Amino acid sequence: MKFFEDVELQKIPYRFSYRKITTEDYKGFYHCHQGMEFLYVLQGTGQIVVNRKVYLIQPGTFLYLQPYQLHHIQVDVHPDAPYERTIIALEPSIFEHYFAAFPQLNDYFQHLWKNELEDQVLQQMDNMSFINQLFQHHHTVFSSYQHDAKQQNFALLMLQVFQFLYAKGFGDPIENGLHPQRQLHYSEKIMNWLEGHYSEEISLDKLAEHMHISKYYVSRIFKQETGSTLMEYILARRIKQACLLLNTSNKGIEQISIEVGMNNFPYFCQAFKKLVGTTPMKYRKKLR
Repeated sequence: MKFFEDVELQKIPYRFSYRKITTEDYKGFYHCHQGMEFLYVLQGTGQIVVNRKVYLIQPGTFLYLQPYQLHHIQVDVHPDAPYERTIIALEPSIFEHYFAAFPQLNDYFQHLWKNELEDQVLQQMDNMSFINQLFQHHHTVFSSYQHDAKQQNFALLMLQVFQFLYAKGFGDPIENGLHPQRQLHYSEKIMNWLEGHYSEEISLDKLAEHMHISKYYVSRIFKQETGSTLMEYILARRIKQACLLLNTSNKGIEQISIEVGMNNFPYFCQAFKKLVGTTPMKYRKKLR
């Protein structure tokens, strides 16, 4: 279920989830996000696989994920050992102009956004660290702002986060533009394409043509890189969007089913309950 927590960044270009707590089973699997994402862990232990490296997750772990970067998180969770974290995410193209007045910081922002990175994790940061106090401060004042002011306040938060990371030497700060741009894996390119097509009837032929590989190889490489089938991912992506619409709109549930590309309403309800753990109606009522 936790796969569906992401905000659709095309609709809201940022996310700030302060000290989010999970006390139930946390099943991890390979997925990606369309924007830049930062994760700061306050409680919980486990591991994350990203860029073919395995990192330990523990209190004080600070992790950065690039757009469409495939990753797999596993956390040991039960009521006496919750998973508590702060998550910030942004669509970088929307916030790029905020960095323009700070040339050095802008170069670093572009580097973390687009280039190959040697390391993407800081460990052993305590609850009194600068970054945790920064999150706490912005969480305190964030709710008092209107929409436009919220985005500006979030931009200020991100400028401070990037300044902090640059001072730490995080991600091997760029020198003389020598770092190569990150090349997406096939599965990441496929997920990128699906962002614009998941609500349609998916054509493997069109996807394969876009990828310049055979449709048989599309299915095989996706399963090989992510551990799940292409159709499992498409279903999860559609249900994720349905969760967002149930939370942010007053559209009828059957209308939402059609809008996310699932015209068979009984199957939509069945799949929703299987993946989310409750019916669409109960999910909506719980949120309101």
